[in-house]
Amino acid sequence: MRKPDPLPNLPKNLDAERAILGAMLLNPKAVISAFSMVEVDEFFLPQHRVVYQAMQGLSAEGREIDLVTLVEELIRQSKLEAAGGAGYVSALMDGVPKATNVVHYANIVREKYQLRQLIHFCSMTQATAETGNELPHKLFEEIIANLLDVVSTVNGHAPLRNWQEVSRYAMEQVQHTNEHPNEATRLRFGLYDLDELTSGLRKKELVVIVGPTSHGKSLLAEQLAITADDDGYKGIIFTAEMPAEQVVLRQLAYEAGVEFYYVRRPEKLSSEELARLQKVATRARNISIVDHDVSPMRIWAMAEAQKRTKGLDFVVVDYDQLVIEMGIDPDTDEKGFFAHQRRFILEAQRLAERLDICFILLSQLRKVSPKVVHGAKPTLDDIYGDSTVRNTPHLILWIVREFFTHDLKREYERKVTVYVLKARSDRTGKVQLEFDPERLRLLDAPPTEKDSVPDTTREPGEED
Repeated sequence: MRKPDPLPNLPKNLDAERAILGAMLLNPKAVISAFSMVEVDEFFLPQHRVVYQAMQGLSAEGREIDLVTLVEELIRQSKLEAAGGAGYVSALMDGVPKATNVVHYANIVREKYQLRQLIHFCSMTQATAETGNELPHKLFEEIIANLLDVVSTVNGHAPLRNWQEVSRYAMEQVQHTNEHPNEATRLRFGLYDLDELTSGLRKKELVVIVGPTSHGKSLLAEQLAITADDDGYKGIIFTAEMPAEQVVLRQLAYEAGVEFYYVRRPEKLSSEELARLQKVATRARNISIVDHDVSPMRIWAMAEAQKRTKGLDFVVVDYDQLVIEMGIDPDTDEKGFFAHQRRFILEAQRLAERLDICFILLSQLRKVSPKVVHGAKPTLDDIYGDSTVRNTPHLILWIVREFFTHDLKREYERKVTVYVLKARSDRTGKVQLEFDPERLRLLDAPPTEKDSVPDTTREPGEED
């Protein structure tokens, strides 16, 4: 085992750093806690930074973090020596109990990092003052501004900002978007009327798409992901309901102009159709799909790692009940299910804000109001579950395939309505879409089927 090089006399706790890394090798729960609390640069020892970054890469790829995979990854990156060697990496687990309190050690590591930041700030301030090139009052102003930046890193607290500063920054964003509309950071569905009504999905927001089974929630979310990728965004789809291959094949069939019926029955494909499918299948996309062991723990860990290693703009979770119900029995523990759901919704919102991503959650109704079954407009109160499902999201969409609300009559097979039930600081209303059963695609409805006047009315009690 190679000993670390002599270290400068700065605040540090290498035992706490080793405890974090060792716990991550022993306990998957420690991975989530560490990724949400500690940045790579907060580790003092260079070897620890190399190991931690390799762990983030493994988690971003959905791979388990253990000693064997970690060493293999370091070898693959030609960084094993920089990590201290195989002996040093394996020794990280020595003396670390499986129940190590990672949060406690993460706080220690962060506090030492913040002290180093403060020392660096003081050194820079002294060096600037000693030059004598700045007037004292100007230097004081710069010192206070820089100190507030340092303070802002402590427990994530933002510095005090006056009205004029916030106003200036807000107008800079408005003006930039006005002059460069193509750079507006919003995710689109690729459906004109729906994108107009919602003005696109924004980062830091939690969006919930609600609806009964088979009404098109997954399809709407998939089209959002594809359009976002076309616009240059990166995302992860966590699908607890259908295999990843089915998600991909629906899009490949659409791009190749092949009816999905034949994709599901490959023996019926013509050689030309097969060639078109093979061609579009070679297209690379910045979308990752996870379809096994989709649990809240895995969602948090993989999103954190992906953001820090490869970049991440949005997450789609399809759908919340299957994710939440892992490990609980909702039929015998309804109160427990609600508690899990509340925790999941709040964590999803925190994740969206912390990682600066849009979190899109699909929620399948376990109980549907009889009035909605028969075609009445749904309301927020019709959403089954804990109140956080209705109160926390920034945007709530309810999708209805009218084929199912009109006794499976063929004339309604292509009719789809999306209700915007909640939109903070924006409009609510409804949009008419068309469902293409051959290509499994949601399309803008023909002009004759759209409302002549957009419905932007609100139900009593609906929130802004």
